[in-house]
Amino acid sequence: MFSKKENEDKYILGISAFYHDSGAALTKNGVVVAAAHEERFTRIKQDSSFPVNAIKFCLEYSSIDISKLDAVVFYDKPFVKFERLLETYYMFAPEGLRSFLSAIPVWIKEKLFLKELINKELKKIQSIHGGEYVRPQLMFSQHHLSHAASAFYPSPYKEAAILTIDGVGEWSTASISYGNGKQIKMLREMRFPNSVGFLYSSFTYFLGFKVNSGEYKLMGLAPYGNVKSENLKRYKDLILNEIVKVKDDGSIWLNQNYFEYCAGLKMINEKKWNKLFGFNRKKEEDVLQQHHCDLALAIQQGSCFKLRFN
Repeated sequence: MFSKKENEDKYILGISAFYHDSGAALTKNGVVVAAAHEERFTRIKQDSSFPVNAIKFCLEYSSIDISKLDAVVFYDKPFVKFERLLETYYMFAPEGLRSFLSAIPVWIKEKLFLKELINKELKKIQSIHGGEYVRPQLMFSQHHLSHAASAFYPSPYKEAAILTIDGVGEWSTASISYGNGKQIKMLREMRFPNSVGFLYSSFTYFLGFKVNSGEYKLMGLAPYGNVKSENLKRYKDLILNEIVKVKDDGSIWLNQNYFEYCAGLKMINEKKWNKLFGFNRKKEEDVLQQHHCDLALAIQQGSCFKLRFN
């Protein structure tokens, strides 16, 4: 994989960008020596742009430039994700036409030509230090493998079970892997569109918070729910009977009649959620009511599913 001699230092730059919270991390001989989020430099909360400043920081902190990098690794596989996008739109056609027309130009501009974009930005950074730009080896890691690696490799364990749960990577929404030494093997996965992350984000949206940034507010709202309220029991029953089914193996199935994230421009079908829970989606300017708190508690308790993979 590497062309350097055995006794020379080996540097790998990791990059995350174009979704939320872009950032960079640099490893030296397998040890993280620098890491930063782009928002710390631009002061734009959850900045998703290419992490130019974060990369500069990592390189300058370690006193190296682009020419010293053995590899640059991006955190997921854009072409596999694009495949999922196309298959999903095809499956829901013609319902997702508006979303398709909105998403495809962004993919063509930023994500399908990601190799060239990354090299272009790295070349700009190298120009600051001078010297000829030599393209580093560029690799793309599977999204959930990136999550698993970020947890396992810095840990003190030589062997471990690794559980990852998020919205979605390429196709995976949750996975269980086995880490042993330098190797990580994915054993089972739950696949899109069934996702614990999207389930929680849908309630984030319904209760008036912003998806991908307001989930912690939903979590903070839950303790204000009334544990003795009749609403709480009713909401939990509605969630588990109408919106999500928990299978015997611990995986979940989401009733897509209540959601629009597969092919629409919103997370949920608001009319159906309004009717199901008996109140309208909370807007940001609306005053919090007890039923909002009770629903937050209901999904907080209900989202603690045990994802058991046999």
